[in-house]
Amino acid sequence: MQRRRRSWVIGGTALIVCGVLAMLSSSFLGTPAVRVIAITGDVAWAFGVLMFAIGLTREQSLVARKPLGTIALTIVALWPVTSSAIGAVLESQRTTDAAVWSALGYVGILVPVGAGLIATVQIGRIGVAPHPWRWAPLSVLAGQAALWVLVQVAYLVVPGDEVQLLAGPLAALGTLAVLAATLGLGILALVLAARTRPESVEVYAPGAP
Repeated sequence: MQRRRRSWVIGGTALIVCGVLAMLSSSFLGTPAVRVIAITGDVAWAFGVLMFAIGLTREQSLVARKPLGTIALTIVALWPVTSSAIGAVLESQRTTDAAVWSALGYVGILVPVGAGLIATVQIGRIGVAPHPWRWAPLSVLAGQAALWVLVQVAYLVVPGDEVQLLAGPLAALGTLAVLAATLGLGILALVLAARTRPESVEVYAPGAP
């Protein structure tokens, strides 16, 4: 249990760092620091999620290192870095083809959502994390999906001159969704790590066989 606690502390701390960097990024808009903060945040996210996926040992993995859950969590971990790298390459080549950017946008939705759904269901079903908190990642993913649907409906239903009134609230909800997946799950991991008791140690009386 102590080893499991260590993995959860490391992974949770990395997610918290990612969330803090996400909050700081708005203070550096229009400066070169934004890109550095974004890259650092993506790396922190990747490290934290990979720690939960693989752990320092098999028993520390939230998916017990089972192939389906491990692969899905690895995709979730590495997708932000991968997506940013693809975008940077396209920008460096000055790609202006709308179809390319549109395809990247659709892939950027389908891949992380699909992998996230598989990963969070596996976390809940395998049951390494205690009940009911093992379903927290799936709840966060469901909330993010609901927010995405809400935004799409808002832009379709609300007239163009009025949709600007919703920009602020929708942006705030988007920030909340990001913080739930980073700060929220990171803090939860630290709390669960603190609540996990070390395994009992057998004590033998002197002279016992």
